Amino acid sequence: MRVFLDAAMEAARLGGKVLMENFGKLHQEDVREKKAHDFVTFVDMESEKRIKDFLISEFPDHEILAEETGGSPITEKPTWIIDPLDGTKNYIHAFPHFAVSIALTINKELTVGVIYDPYKEHMFWAIKDQGAYLNDRRIKVASNVDPAYALVATGFPFKAKDILDTYLEAFRLVFLKVAGVRRAGSAALDLAYVAAGIFQGFFEYGLSPWDIAAGSLIVKEAGGIVTDFLGSDLFILTGNTVAGTPQVHEFLVSVTSNVFGTP
Repeated sequence: MRVFLDAAMEAARLGGKVLMENFGKLHQEDVREKKAHDFVTFVDMESEKRIKDFLISEFPDHEILAEETGGSPITEKPTWIIDPLDGTKNYIHAFPHFAVSIALTINKELTVGVIYDPYKEHMFWAIKDQGAYLNDRRIKVASNVDPAYALVATGFPFKAKDILDTYLEAFRLVFLKVAGVRRAGSAALDLAYVAAGIFQGFFEYGLSPWDIAAGSLIVKEAGGIVTDFLGSDLFILTGNTVAGTPQVHEFLVSVTSNVFGTP
């Protein structure tokens, strides 16, 4: 697994180099709306190309599922799941909170996860059953945090504004019971920060596999829990994701399961 991890880290650095070379230099004509309220730039595309080219050269028999160019569904074959720029809107506006996210599944099981913040030079990583790390330091979720003292991250359902009222009800119930709620704009980094003990919980509706694959493994390896809104392990399929320390996760699922009712 170390060979795969080293490759994921190198690929993340290659993508991160593209991001930093172009950070703060975008113009309006560089931005395209691929779907309503969902944007992409040539930087996303170039980062993804660099990552894919490297991984294909190293592992030509592996499959790839990437945000911008699609690819194979997750099967028993080794599959790389790539988000070349998580936090594109932040990046467009030169808000320095974005990351590259790369995960590897083998036999449909997450085995390697890397989230790289090139602006801060933070490399979050995990190998299944071997713990979670930030650069060379082992990380763990916060311990024994009552929800009343928790800092929770979330994301707005910008791709599904029809469920905004439902989401706002969940937000209200969480907001009233925790110490604070943050929406920073990168689900990958939100999950990494849960693993590092910065946030104690996270919930978001309708995420894609590349948003959460690496981060979910890192959270689990740091001692946290990741499920869908009903508390099941179908979050990769549904995209509805709750993560956190055991106590905070339990509280968040009690809210999401009650408000949303379905995965």
